[in-house]
Amino acid sequence: MVNVDSEAKFFSRVYGLMAAGVGISALVAVLLVTVFKNQTAAVLYGGSSWLVWGLMIVEMLLVVQISRRSTKNPTASLFMFIAYAALNGLTFTAILLAYNIGSIASAFISSALVFIAMSVYGRMTKNNLSGFGKYAMMGLIGVIIVSLVNFFMASAAVSYFLSYAMLIIFIILTAWDNQKLGLMYRQYGATGEVSISGLAVMGALTLYLDFVNLFITMLQIFGNRD
Repeated sequence: MVNVDSEAKFFSRVYGLMAAGVGISALVAVLLVTVFKNQTAAVLYGGSSWLVWGLMIVEMLLVVQISRRSTKNPTASLFMFIAYAALNGLTFTAILLAYNIGSIASAFISSALVFIAMSVYGRMTKNNLSGFGKYAMMGLIGVIIVSLVNFFMASAAVSYFLSYAMLIIFIILTAWDNQKLGLMYRQYGATGEVSISGLAVMGALTLYLDFVNLFITMLQIFGNRD
């Protein structure tokens, strides 16, 4: 039987790791924009697109490895999460260069408020959100496929629609992922079948991705470019 205090401590660790990941990404982005601005611009907008694609592939591989190994090797997964957050700072760098600071601040605050609200709802509601979560995941797969097609079409209208779709999807996923983490902790916390530290790392990665995608989609919809 898992008590409320132990579950609260688990979620505190998850949110702490997730916040640390966001902080690392933001710090890397700020350093690249301020200290290494010329070099960063050359990589992002120059002839080094292969490097950006390479980093994106490395990020995807890290996500897969963290998901697979988090409960088996928590320490290695934690270091991989830190590395992923640092690499993802490059994405934030492109955002900082493209949008004005007011839009970035507004999108960040709005995303944080939505994330907190949906996290609280996901943990407190008695309703089973698994059905919504499954539909959201199917919607996400559809959005990814359409995004790949639109990469060649370059339709502004489709991009705008996809941004709203992504926003709705990640609002739902934020609530579902929080509820799912609680269910997983209650299932494994008392049995010791899996590493709770590893589960916390996996949860932090999941919520990090939810928050980052909320932030990016809000910025795409409401942000003003420089």
